[in-house]
Amino acid sequence: MTLDAAKQALREEVAARVPPPGSRQQARASASAQERLVSSPLVRAAACVALYRSTRSECATDEAFAALAAAGKDVCFPAVVPRELVLRFVRPHGPARRGALGIDEFDGPAVGLDEIDLFVVPARAVDLGGHRLGRGKGHYDATLAAAGPGAARICLVFDAQVVREVPVGAHDQRMGAICTEARWIEVGA
Repeated sequence: MTLDAAKQALREEVAARVPPPGSRQQARASASAQERLVSSPLVRAAACVALYRSTRSECATDEAFAALAAAGKDVCFPAVVPRELVLRFVRPHGPARRGALGIDEFDGPAVGLDEIDLFVVPARAVDLGGHRLGRGKGHYDATLAAAGPGAARICLVFDAQVVREVPVGAHDQRMGAICTEARWIEVGA
């Protein structure tokens, strides 16, 4: 099986296990995961946090955004730049609009990758070694590679998305921690 086929098979397997979009189970799990994230030492130590705008099937970030903003954190969100893999990050300004990949994006002042202390990243699946499986476009892998190892990286997912092993390619970036509704996992070096 090719790497791409193995990744696609894992995406399908995990999709069948996550809480159904819009369900009470999903809302409760999202709320618990966000609470755990916001109270983590990595978030408390960060001045600038890059959050993602969640899709219906992902762990939500709206409550984390509200809590971080209330705590005085500088929060930014990704925006896709046409024909580029590295994401641009902006401070939220005005209403979000549907972006190139169908995810809501803000317009606002740009934030340099070197200003971000912590990246909170979505995933389709993640393993205990910090290997993350995304949507398959490579945006977060390219962005994290460009940001370098200085910024912390947390994968925010449902516990059902933590798997035994994620198939990895040379360009795939590792996470430093995993946060779910049930647990916080520090990833070893």
